[in-house]
This record gives sequence, C-alpha cells and structure tokens, in this order.
Amino acid sequence: MSGTASFTLHAGCAAISAAWTVLVLVVGRGAAARPPAVAGATIVLWATTVALTPENPLDGIAGFADVLRTATWLAVLLLLCRRLTGSGGAALLRSFGALGLVTAVLAAASLLPATAEAARLHGLAPVLTLARPALALLVVLVGENLYRNAPEDMRWHVVLPCIALGGLAAFDLWLYADAALSGAFSDVLIDSRAVLTALAAPLLAIAAMRDRRAQREAPASRGLVFHGATLLIAGTFLLGAGVVGEALHRLGGPWARVAQVGLLAGTVMTLAVAVTARSIRSRLRRLVVDHFFHARYDYRREWLRCVATLSAPDAEASPEVRAIRAVADPADSPAGILLLRDPGDAPSRAPALSWAGSWNGPAVPMTLPAGHALVLALRNGAWVAQPGPGEFQDLRRCFGPIWLAVPLTHHRDGLLGVVLLSPPRASFAPDGEVFALLRALGREVAMFLAERRAAQRVADAERIQAYAGRFAFVAHDVKTVGTQLSLLLANADANIGDPEFQQDMLVTVRAAAERINTLIARLRMPEEGTPSSASRIRPGARLKQLVGRRPVPILIEAGDEEETLVAMAPEAFDAAVTHLLDNAVEASQGQPVVIRLQRQGEMMAVDIVDRGTGMSAAFLRDVLFRPLASSKPDGNGIGAWQARELLRRAGGDLLARSSLGSGTTMRMLVPTEPSAPIPAAQKPAELAAEACP
Repeated sequence: MSGTASFTLHAGCAAISAAWTVLVLVVGRGAAARPPAVAGATIVLWATTVALTPENPLDGIAGFADVLRTATWLAVLLLLCRRLTGSGGAALLRSFGALGLVTAVLAAASLLPATAEAARLHGLAPVLTLARPALALLVVLVGENLYRNAPEDMRWHVVLPCIALGGLAAFDLWLYADAALSGAFSDVLIDSRAVLTALAAPLLAIAAMRDRRAQREAPASRGLVFHGATLLIAGTFLLGAGVVGEALHRLGGPWARVAQVGLLAGTVMTLAVAVTARSIRSRLRRLVVDHFFHARYDYRREWLRCVATLSAPDAEASPEVRAIRAVADPADSPAGILLLRDPGDAPSRAPALSWAGSWNGPAVPMTLPAGHALVLALRNGAWVAQPGPGEFQDLRRCFGPIWLAVPLTHHRDGLLGVVLLSPPRASFAPDGEVFALLRALGREVAMFLAERRAAQRVADAERIQAYAGRFAFVAHDVKTVGTQLSLLLANADANIGDPEFQQDMLVTVRAAAERINTLIARLRMPEEGTPSSASRIRPGARLKQLVGRRPVPILIEAGDEEETLVAMAPEAFDAAVTHLLDNAVEASQGQPVVIRLQRQGEMMAVDIVDRGTGMSAAFLRDVLFRPLASSKPDGNGIGAWQARELLRRAGGDLLARSSLGSGTTMRMLVPTEPSAPIPAAQKPAELAAEACP
C-alpha cells in the first residue's frame, strides 16, 4: 500500500532543492549555514531516490532516505535549541536527541524485510509501523516548542526553520493518518510532498542568512517535558499491557478472551486514575523537574500564577483562601492555614496572630499570643520555618500536620501574618531555592493583604465622612428649627391668648416636629443619589407654600412654568429653597425678594434674587460654597454648601451671581426628568454662562 510517485515532480524538487543548497553554502555565513545546508542535502537525496524509484516512494532506498531526511530535520531543530540555550538545556536536548535516535533506528528497521517479519511474529509490528509517524511528530513538537518559547527578539532567527521543517513534518503526519484511515497511501499526497518541499527550500536558504547568535534560556517548556514524559510512560504501560494481552491470546483457552477484555478495561481505568490523581502527577512532575532542569521552578510561570490567584474575583474564593493558595500551590501543598495580626495592633517583632482562614483544613478560631515560639522562630518574617516532629504541638492538634510556616512580611508593617502549609503531595526536601521562592511569595501576599486592609480603611473613612456630611445637614436644619421655635416662644408671652396665634403655634410646632423626625431618618439612612421617578414636584406650588409667612415680601414669577414637574425629592427641594430664602431675606433688609422660574433645556432654573449688599468675586470663589466657612458671627457655613449638594444629588446644580452693591442671584438648576448627577465640570456651558454677570 505504498502508492506511486511522479518522477517529474520529485526530480524537479531535487533540482530546486539542490540549487538552494548550493546558494546556502555560497552565501551563508560560516557555521550558521551548515545545518540548513545539511537539511537541504538530505532533501535532495530523498527527492532523487523517490524520482529513481517512483513505484516504491515509501519503501526500500527511498524509505531509508525519507527516514534520514526526517531525522536530519530533528537534529537541525535541536541544534537551534542548543544555539539558543548554550549549556543550560543540555540534559533536555540530549534526552530528545536520544529519543529521536531510537525512533529513527526503529523507523529504519521497519524497512528491513527480515526485521519486519520478526516483529510481526513477536507481535511488535505496530511499534515499527508507528516509528516513522512518531519521528515526524517529534519534529513537529520540537519545532512548535522552539518557536513558542523563543524570546521575541530571537523568533526572527528561528521562525523560518520552524515553519519549513515543522510544516513538512506535519504534512507527513497527515499522509500517514490518511493511510491509516483509508488503508492505502494517497498518490496525490505523495506527490504533494515534492511540491511543498520545493516551496519550503527557499525558507531554509533565508534562515541560513540570518546569523544572529545569542545565549538564551531553554526554549523547551516544562509543560512539554511533563506531558511528553506522561505520554512516554503511558505508551510504555500500554505497550506492556499489549504484550500481556498477546500472551493471553497465545495461551488460548475459553477464558483468554475474557482476560483480554478485563485487562483492557483495567488498563484504561488505571490510566484514568493516574491522570486525575494529583499525587501521582506531582510525583511525576517532581521526577521530571529534578532530572531535566537545573532550576526547580519556572519563575515566570510561578509569578503569573501568583498574580492570577491574588487577582481572582471574590466570587471564586475569599481573599484569605486566595492568599493561602498563592503560597501553597508552588510548594505543591494541598492545604493551608492563614494566621494574621489584628489590624489594630502596632507592628512588632513578635505580634499576636489569630486564625483568619483555611483552605482544605480545619477552621479553628485559635490565637497565638505575642511571643509564641512559632512567631519567634520566624525572626520577624526573615525566614521560612520548618517545624520539627515535636515542635508546635498546639498548632498540630488544631490544624493537623504542619510542613512549613511561611511568613507574610510587609515592608512597612513588618510581620503581617503566617501561612501554615501541609506536607506536599509528593514529598521532597525543601532547599534554599524553595525557601527563597516562598519568602518572595510571602512578601507579595503580605502586600496584597495590606492593600485590602488599606482599601477597607478608606471605605470606612468614606462612610464616616458621608455620615458626617449628613450630620452637618441635620445640624443646620436643627438650628433653623430652633430659631423658629425661639421666635415662637418670644411672641408667645404677648400673643398666647390670641386664637389665631394659638393656631399658628400648633402649625409651627407640628411642622417642626415633622421636620426633626425627617432629619433623624435622614441621619440613620444614606440619601439616594438620584431621585426616583415618583419624586416629582411642581416647584411653583411648593414655592408658594414656603413663602407664605415670610416677613419680607417675596414675589414669584412663574409664568407658564408653574405646572412643570421637576424630578427632586420634596424634602430636599424644600431644604435647599429654605436655606437660600433665609439668606436672601436676611440680605434684603426689608426689600422684596424675587423668585423666577424658567425652562433651560432639560433643567428648570429657579432664580432667587435679593437686593442686598452683594458679595465679592473672591468671596464667591473661596468662601460661599466652602463648608464650615461663614462671614456671619453666628453662622456655620453649611447652608449654601448643603443646598448645592442637595441639588447635585438630584442631578442639578446651584450657581451664584453677585457683585458688591448690586445684590445676589442664586440659580437653582433642577432636572425636569430623572437623570444621573452631573459633575460641576460637566454642566452645560450655556447654563454656566447665564449665571455669570
């Protein structure tokens, strides 16, 4: 089922590849040109042999040339890895080289009739049959890993060989896969190899001219080594199961078939358990890391994992659990306990630590007193403690076995806490590299926890500030109510017998009681920033009620806007107008006060105009809307600021226009429809312009 090949296409491929190989040797620079030239020479040899024996393009001498070509590609890619890594990845490259050599030998042996017959008699024919696809697969894996793990500035150096050699090897895999599915090799795919190879030859020539040598870290990722080792071990296990199954088949007997089925099921279940068991995977990873890499950790991967763990949303895990996992995962520990210093405690060398969270461990609210042996052993967070078998029995009774105690050291607050780790899934002896990584992660986790505490303190301060702001509003309104009641008492002695005064007194006291209750409710509950659709009032009607009993004449010029609805809570509207009217009446000194209503786009403008002495530009800029700043001897500087805040929370604003000797106009901008609050810097330019003199 080897198929047939086209003499013309393969002869043309040989000629084109030979030309490019000669060009590489002539133009290429020294040692950098040799690997592409060797790869091109093997391509020429392969294409020539296929052209001479088109009836057997995959067997005989053409088959040997095919194996030599693929093995040379693997060697070229490994040599590129060597150039990038220097001596850093020598052990790993030797391992891949040995694996490729064994696979190439098996692939060549599969072409020998005697070897193939012997393998068939002993049930090893599938191993030889898969050798050639496995060799092509190795080329694809090494090429992909070389490109993906090369630094950005080195990918220009390796991209063309990876595309050319890896792409041709991937096409070979397609050829073998198609033959396995259809039962015969496709003549079209066999001839297509010649065309693709001729197209890839220029890429090798260009790559030979890119002579930039650099020493870099090993491009082979730990994930590739781990998964490759897993596949090799699983393949060896399956091969052993196949040998046992073949032995059972040869022994015969009525139970042989049942035993084969049971062996297959047991093999699959065993592999499933091995793949899903974290302890087995940890032991395999430990074995691979210890024997293939000089460094125990891939620090880039560990750093990214720590950042991803700490930045995960609170919905996935609590901050305490994330802090434990950020330290436990690199150490392969399956559980941990977090002990933290109380936020109110001052930094010290041996602070008291309390239980703050558990991950896969018991939740015991235990507190370590100041000067506990564990805290002293950490030396103020400078070292990772490894308790002995008889140490810290109180902690072991509460939290189970303890393997390591990792300090959480903050650069400003000192020892912030400690993470107690359980023994790892695959036991190993921690060394200085492990301790250094855990100390660095402990400092990162300490900054994460300290930042969260700082954010919580800021949030608490904001809530206290908001409460203080509401209290200032309430205090100002209480002062107004107190002034009204004082005036009522001052007039009571002379008019207490007047029935009309008595009626007005009841109305005033009732209104004062209702207002005080409203102020208390406002103090208990946060105010809404945006009015609801139900909080709509007619400003004309509300203004008439508010100016009814003022000692100074107040004129309301509403025009057609008297029935217009504005979106603002009645209490907030009344409070803002009351503050501004009180100031206007006091400044007018008996002169009439004018209130004008006019529509300004989506806003209702309520102008309160007095004929007082006015205010200077500096006072408008620096004092008027500044809380707790007032020019009155008995004032507290809350009225104008509170009125503006109430309007801004409703989505409006308060603007002032005044000059010395010409009175003052306070413009209230109230939204006619519900809208979000508008910052002062974003209010419409035309409204701000109208407020200017």
